[in-house]
Amino acid sequence: MARTIRRPDLSEETLLWESRGSVFVFGVDEAGRGCLAGPVCAAVASWNPCLEPPLEVRDSKKMSEAQREACFDPIREKAFCFGVGFSSREEIDRFNILRANHLAVARALEMALSRMQGIKKESLFAFLSDGNRPLLGGARMFLNSPEYARELPLVKELFEKGFEEKCVVKGDSKVFSIASASILAKVSRDRHMAELHRRFPAYDFLSHKGYSTPRHVELLRHHGPCEEHRRSFSPVSEARSEEHTSELQSLRH
Repeated sequence: MARTIRRPDLSEETLLWESRGSVFVFGVDEAGRGCLAGPVCAAVASWNPCLEPPLEVRDSKKMSEAQREACFDPIREKAFCFGVGFSSREEIDRFNILRANHLAVARALEMALSRMQGIKKESLFAFLSDGNRPLLGGARMFLNSPEYARELPLVKELFEKGFEEKCVVKGDSKVFSIASASILAKVSRDRHMAELHRRFPAYDFLSHKGYSTPRHVELLRHHGPCEEHRRSFSPVSEARSEEHTSELQSLRH
């Protein structure tokens, strides 16, 4: 007997719509957190209250690249609101991957809120975040920094107003708005890695998208890291150490 595959649904969103009244519910997810190279990307997606998902989506990790690409534009066209944000390799190494991920989420939300043309005083906001840690709440440290607060005025306003955030473990396989955000983040980052592949073809970013595959680690050790490799990640720092040792040995000869 074939096993029924559960698809993400609107159960979590409906609970909020029914219990909070007029509330904007956003799904939040990221892509590229565990990669050795390139930025981390986050996305948020919000939908108008409805009885059934307006699109058929799944956890982006269980979809082929072609399936994700096929869903990307329809999500952008049919969602009430969405946003995508990145944190660079430099920011990942400067702050650590967890904090850089929070910054990417804040940037994604800033983009979404700007599409809503501001925040009304009476509006309520709720966020459904994939995983067991708040993805938005951790962005507060950047709002206290003049360097970053200037680029996040609407997010700062939202933090001052207040919001609700719920973590959903494996949310990208359960919650429609999280699954939608997951696809937006994954496709956006994959496209960025395709651009990096054209800049750094020796690392074959097109095939592994910066993840720690055996082929990527092999190429990393052979060529040494490029400017898009995350220095704070151990396989990259080890490759740099090997490269330095090799240079010293060649000087001795």
